Amino acid sequence: NVSLAFCNGHAISEGPIRPNVPGIIEIGGIQIKSKPDPLPEDINEFLDKGKHGAILFSLGSNLKGEHIQPHVVETIFKALSSVKQQVIWKWDDTKNTPGQSANILYKKWLPQDDILAHPKIKLFINHAGKGGVAEAQYHGVPMLALPVFADQPGNADKLAESGYGLQLPLATLDVDEFKAAIKEVIGNPKYAEKLKAFSQLYRDRPQTAQESVVYWTEYVIRHHGAAHMQSPLVHMNFIASNNLDIYIITALILYILFLINKIVWKFVWRKFCGKSNKASQKKKVKKQ
Repeated sequence: NVSLAFCNGHAISEGPIRPNVPGIIEIGGIQIKSKPDPLPEDINEFLDKGKHGAILFSLGSNLKGEHIQPHVVETIFKALSSVKQQVIWKWDDTKNTPGQSANILYKKWLPQDDILAHPKIKLFINHAGKGGVAEAQYHGVPMLALPVFADQPGNADKLAESGYGLQLPLATLDVDEFKAAIKEVIGNPKYAEKLKAFSQLYRDRPQTAQESVVYWTEYVIRHHGAAHMQSPLVHMNFIASNNLDIYIITALILYILFLINKIVWKFVWRKFCGKSNKASQKKKVKKQ
């Protein structure tokens, strides 16, 4: 009974390139606004102070600060408090922060997409969640990934391989290594250039993701379920959908051909080799 499936991806830019049925609609980056909302006053003022730009640091909403080992939090604070950029750090308990530094602003909740759209943002340190990665790619912000679980390691591998940033293991994070990675991603223009090219591909669509959702939802309603868009596979049984009938018929044909081939060779062997054996036996009898 499924008429339509929305897929959180954009194969043309992200890959992998693969065939799709009409009932699968790609809406990657649907959470991204075409025009960002104005930032809260305190965040906007903090970013404007950044003469050397700013860094956004967020490990998502599922991973709380209390779930991270204290020595890892200390490592992160030491590294971020030493950089010359302004740092916005998503931290749940703003009354108990990792430490105080003039260049760090702690916030329990962040308008992440709107912040990434700000021209002062030079780096996004994240956990490589799909949503955050898509937002950074859309806005052309280089990344430093600290993946933890689920799809995050795979997303981090992909963004590093694509040249959109670097990744480091969160559990064994080292201060010097962390600082060096931050310096590399911000200081080397190749990451921003790669993302600028990707962003152009990611944005270039006939409709925005939001417009696609509205159009195709209304399309299904207009056409009473749009059964004509369904793949025939939906209505096939297990045998037909997995081509088992084809495989069985093919196997039978091959087996029959094997038997015919075997019978023919037996006939040829008896016809020609059998005669030569009889002739040699007659010669032996005559000699005796």
